[in-house]
Amino acid sequence: MAVRWKKYYPDKCKIQDAEGKEISCDGKREDYCPTDLPIKKNGDIPKCGRWLIELFDDRKRWVSVSFRDVRSRKDAMKRLMVLVGDRERGKLQLPKKKVIPALAEYSGRYLELHKGAKENTLCAKKVCVNNLLRYLGNYQLDKITSFIVERFRIERKEKDQVKDSTINDDVKFLSHIFTVAMKEGIVDKNPCKEVKRLKVAQTKDRVLSPEEIKLILELPQDKDRMMILTALFTGMRLNEVLGLRWNDVDFARDLITFTQSKTGKLIAVPLSEYLRGELQGYRGNDAADRIFETRDITKAVGRKYSEHFSHLFKGLGIHNFTFHNLRHTFSSLQAELGTGAVVTKDLLGHSTLAMTLRYSHTNLDSKKKAIQVLTDHVLSMNNNADLAVAQ
Repeated sequence: MAVRWKKYYPDKCKIQDAEGKEISCDGKREDYCPTDLPIKKNGDIPKCGRWLIELFDDRKRWVSVSFRDVRSRKDAMKRLMVLVGDRERGKLQLPKKKVIPALAEYSGRYLELHKGAKENTLCAKKVCVNNLLRYLGNYQLDKITSFIVERFRIERKEKDQVKDSTINDDVKFLSHIFTVAMKEGIVDKNPCKEVKRLKVAQTKDRVLSPEEIKLILELPQDKDRMMILTALFTGMRLNEVLGLRWNDVDFARDLITFTQSKTGKLIAVPLSEYLRGELQGYRGNDAADRIFETRDITKAVGRKYSEHFSHLFKGLGIHNFTFHNLRHTFSSLQAELGTGAVVTKDLLGHSTLAMTLRYSHTNLDSKKKAIQVLTDHVLSMNNNADLAVAQ
């Protein structure tokens, strides 16, 4: 049985005096101590170590334990006597060591915490988890350091041949896992915070040219054309278009109101006169509630539609173009026409919820004007089309 002082950083504290002789460290911080050791949040310099109490437990195993309230040799000796007495009476209760799970184990709990997320979000998380587990699954969370994360990035790029942007997404996801683990009290720090993002060259989004817009406006009057026009003139995502109901379209106020599939925010986008006329003509006498798709909008349904439109665009001679690129085209045309950044962000729902609420009423006239200007600009590209904006 004994008590002893254990330094936190024995490898760093090889201190020497002016003559080159080693100085015995008592755990107190001095001017000659290493400068990279941590300090308290309030700026105080803590003692570099702790008192350990060592004894045989009730199973005759040699154990070393420490307590936060033991701050001196005197305190340690008193606590040792108490523990010995408890052991003799068969009531020894030593503090249990925190069990740190491996990433493979904790990731299952992490996904369970997010099982209520949207289907696409949950699927994306599962993909990221699988990528991380192939390289880091056997590591305990507290053993994953910034160096290990850096090595993961190198191996991921060399073995999987993925883009730097994908690796950045992996590290961002791992960082979120650590953030959740910190909130649970499992770990004390996030190693990803010390890892800088890889530089990614900004690429230009694929948008429609005037000639390609003309091809789309000349499509037959059917469901595909109506879905494309809705996305082109509102900036909506594919799943948002698929989920539209006739109740979401206010023909009296010229507004389309929908819930963003990515953020869950409620967005109101003005309805141009042209799109209003197209929607009314498409509706006809149809009494159905949903405009384009009656099934639940699952990831499988969205993927099927996405593939369908990619083939459709390719058949028109519009290569390397997806349905989501219609949203990029909407944004690009708004910028080309001089629409303010705030208005465009509000139309696309890119701003925070507070920003959306701030501009949802006071900026409605500006948004309506932006939508109408874009509509007129797009229609002007179709010189041979017999389309006119309702007066």
